[in-house]
Amino acid sequence: MVWIVIIVLIILLPFLLVIFFGAPYVPTFTQDLHDIFREIHLPQKAVVVDLGSGDGRLLVIAAKKGYTAIGYEINPILWAISVWRLRKYPRAHTYLKSLWKADVRNADLVFTFLNKIYAGKLEKKLLDEMKPGSYFSSFGFAYGNLELIKKHRANHIYKL
Repeated sequence: MVWIVIIVLIILLPFLLVIFFGAPYVPTFTQDLHDIFREIHLPQKAVVVDLGSGDGRLLVIAAKKGYTAIGYEINPILWAISVWRLRKYPRAHTYLKSLWKADVRNADLVFTFLNKIYAGKLEKKLLDEMKPGSYFSSFGFAYGNLELIKKHRANHIYKL
């Protein structure tokens, strides 16, 4: 019985710890992810970065559209699921790394579902590192210091 409790804790621990580093794992509905790409027009060879990429569903959608898709995830279980899902897409990669260490310099679109308490820090990172004219999409949380160009349901889309 003790072994079962230990195994369950080992599985649940990565999901519980990320709450303190951004947001809990809540998969975004696939329709909402498709809506992002309908709302903005990216160049054919766009780079899409997902900060907190979870199980990789946005990365798969971006890869199917022919974009380079890069994800950053700190939960090793979700990262492994994402790696498995992306195995068919040579232009899609996910890294077991904090979003704060993510390289967003070449990104045409950055997506995240990140708790509002980190908004100031993330806005600074995006404004310092992203190229002008690129897009940022935040699911569920608004960012006050960025230029909102579209709000579609819970998706907030900004242009930098």
